[in-house]
Amino acid sequence: MGQSTLNYYSQNSFKVAERYESADVTKLHDFLLSSLKPGGRLLELGCGSGRDAAFMVNQGFKVLATDGSASMVQQVKTHHPELAGHAVHLKLPDGLSNELGVFDGIYAVAVLMHLSMQEIERTIRAVNPLLTAKGRFIFSVPARRDEALTNAFDSKGRRFTALSRDRWKDLCLKHNLQIVRTMISEDGLGRDGIVWMNCLAEKRLFMKLMLPIITTPHYPQQAPHPWPVGRYPSVWPVP
Repeated sequence: MGQSTLNYYSQNSFKVAERYESADVTKLHDFLLSSLKPGGRLLELGCGSGRDAAFMVNQGFKVLATDGSASMVQQVKTHHPELAGHAVHLKLPDGLSNELGVFDGIYAVAVLMHLSMQEIERTIRAVNPLLTAKGRFIFSVPARRDEALTNAFDSKGRRFTALSRDRWKDLCLKHNLQIVRTMISEDGLGRDGIVWMNCLAEKRLFMKLMLPIITTPHYPQQAPHPWPVGRYPSVWPVP
């Protein structure tokens, strides 16, 4: 994430945290709960005030909350002291590594939009190996945001990268993640011109098809048929 975007959140962490805590995110939380198996281990990217991590912990999940701004991590400890020891400073995409462990689910609410195209792809690539075999990646990005120009910075210095649903789908598929469900929701703060797209992607499983090697028997040249009468191969070749 670019420094100008991080600077905004670091310099305005108290105000931003208060705003996050006041948002109506009922539909978002319902989406999270319906997308994840109960009791799993989760990684949150860009936890902000800790609002969503605290909710998921209260629902029985084990959550490691992360944010690229150290000031926002401090706000987590202020607003949700129960997350102390489970909220850490981590920048995207470089902070994602195997040292974090493996998770049943990874989610990022209103975060990926602040990354450049290159950073988005690197983040999605890094998410895959951090998921279990049937792990899920959930992210929330703008479906509409009138105040921000595509792939540009707003008046506060924050980057906004806007992509279509098909572009998000292609990026995920490129890194072995398949979007299986989306939900459009209104802005939790009631702001005009802002609509959110919530996406659920599953880690794809590939099974190698192991076919037996068929060795063609040797026959005398005068044999009238490719297979002698009364003899057949134990396995027929797959067409």
